[in-house]
Amino acid sequence: MGAYYCAVCRQTTFDGKGHIFGKTHQSRLRVVLLKFIEKVKEARRTLKKAQVEKFDCTQHKQTFWCYCCGCEIQRNVTDGNMTVLYGGLLEHMATPEHKKNTHKFWWENKADPKFRDKVIITEEETERFKAEVAKALESFVEKEDEFIKQQAEHIRAREKHRQEVLQSLLEVCVPTMQWQYPSLWHSLLFSFKNALFLSLKNSAGG
Repeated sequence: MGAYYCAVCRQTTFDGKGHIFGKTHQSRLRVVLLKFIEKVKEARRTLKKAQVEKFDCTQHKQTFWCYCCGCEIQRNVTDGNMTVLYGGLLEHMATPEHKKNTHKFWWENKADPKFRDKVIITEEETERFKAEVAKALESFVEKEDEFIKQQAEHIRAREKHRQEVLQSLLEVCVPTMQWQYPSLWHSLLFSFKNALFLSLKNSAGG
């Protein structure tokens, strides 16, 4: 028999394709499929309730290894600003290529047929997910807009408070300085006028 490389066991065997019927291969296959199906199960939970989050480069750039297609895919979908969790995984598992490769993988490895459809996303599920993503995106944008408004209001309130404090200090300190420290007052007034002049000059030049 010729050499045969088993991607599931990650080894080359000289038993030919008879290797797939062996206890070692079937045991390893069960472990692989259980982990694989569990990860897909997590993604399936978002089919009925899509999740959109603000993009985080430390969390949302994760990849996922598809055993059926033998390739690495992006787990999420992102535009750099917001992320649809598990969008990449679900999108991949809805493709005709993945469905074809899944049937081939199950056949070649003699896997239990009852688990096969657990790693395939149907067209109906895809349409439902798209609708949920649209609603989730709309909700996310509304929350972001509200957050920006709150931040702007907070900045305005802080600036107003700063101006009020400054005005209060001027009302108290200026008369006192004019009367008690006239020379210091004139010096500060001269510096202030120069600063104001330079500021206006720079603004005109810009």
